[in-house]
Amino acid sequence: MLDKLTIESFAPHVGTSFWLHSGNRKIELRLTRAAAVMESEAARLTRTPFSLFLLAPILLPQQIYRLTHDGFAEPLDIFLVPIARDAGGFTYEAVFT
Repeated sequence: MLDKLTIESFAPHVGTSFWLHSGNRKIELRLTRAAAVMESEAARLTRTPFSLFLLAPILLPQQIYRLTHDGFAEPLDIFLVPIARDAGGFTYEAVFT
C-alpha cells in the first residue's frame, strides 16, 4: 500500500494524529508537515518524492513503526528517523521516494 501513497494522500491530514501502539501504550504522533522533496533528473521514480514530519512526546529509535490513522483503512508501516528535539517534543521524518 505504501507504494501507492503520494503527498496528496497525507496533505489533508496535516495537524492530525497518527497512533503508534506499543504493548499496552498508545503514542500520539502529530503530522506537522508534508513536503515535496527535490527530485533528481537521473531518478526514474513512479511518484514525486516527499517527506512527512511528525511530532511525538518521546524519543523513539530509528526504525519501521506501524502507525494507524482514521483516514487510512490499513495500518501504515513507516520508517521514522528522529531529526530534532524542541520544547514540543521530538520531530521525526519519513521519506517516500
